[in-house]
Amino acid sequence: MELIQLRQLVVIAEKKVLSHAAEKLNISQPALTRSIQRLEDELGLLLFDRTKNSMTLNKNGEIVVEQAKKVLSEVEFLMQKVESLKSDFPVIAIATCAPAPQWKLSAELSEKFPKLKITTTMPDEDDIVSLLLSEKVTLAIVRKKIDSESIETIPFMDEQLFMQIPLSDPLAKKKKIRFADLAGKEIREYINTGFWHKIHREQIPDAHYIEYDDLMVYTNVIKSQNPLTFVTELGNTLRVKQEACVTLPIIDDEATAHYRLAYLKKNKNSLHEIISWAVKVDKDSPLE
Repeated sequence: MELIQLRQLVVIAEKKVLSHAAEKLNISQPALTRSIQRLEDELGLLLFDRTKNSMTLNKNGEIVVEQAKKVLSEVEFLMQKVESLKSDFPVIAIATCAPAPQWKLSAELSEKFPKLKITTTMPDEDDIVSLLLSEKVTLAIVRKKIDSESIETIPFMDEQLFMQIPLSDPLAKKKKIRFADLAGKEIREYINTGFWHKIHREQIPDAHYIEYDDLMVYTNVIKSQNPLTFVTELGNTLRVKQEACVTLPIIDDEATAHYRLAYLKKNKNSLHEIISWAVKVDKDSPLE
């Protein structure tokens, strides 16, 4: 069994369509099929229900995928530890529930503490507590206080969700909108946004989503095509001036995230300089 096979299995589970998984993995579809068949042979277990035109994870496959995620997480943790042993500089591992606050925090930490080595991960939001408790991450960005005697959280920053709207859309005449206003709309979406991806689906379930998992491709699309898309003040996209669009705030409560920094209480002293500086910088530099 090879780690690449486990990664392939997880991507197939995420993409649900074999051709999409092959594209994500930069491998041909037949090669991906053969690799998964070898994995099944080694396990002595069928992981998929197959028809002439499709492969669908069965119950066995779902269980193996969950275990594969745990193995890959352990491997990532191992590599971080190895890097820290090789490095002469301190290492801090950050887990985040969304990308934008992590981008901001990492950039500012790198500027203030140039010798600090930073690794980042964006796991399922529900997994962050276990990552902190197992010390696989040093610092986390979360949306709420954590009910644990071992973990402390402090207010960090807010993120407000906006909608970029073409001037040709009737919504462009509004000053602000709600999620309900977007029902049935075609929306271009960058999907690697942590909990925001789930929020979008929960609040606008009947929108038609065109998804992108490559940030560069997505950014080029919104620059060149002026589509209906989500943007925030923490991401670069809000600062891209689109003459053919307006950017309106979404005023539902779910469209504002109140982030907190979380860490083990026993590490508070060693992280004091970083935490105090990060929180102070955010308060001294209001979001634009």
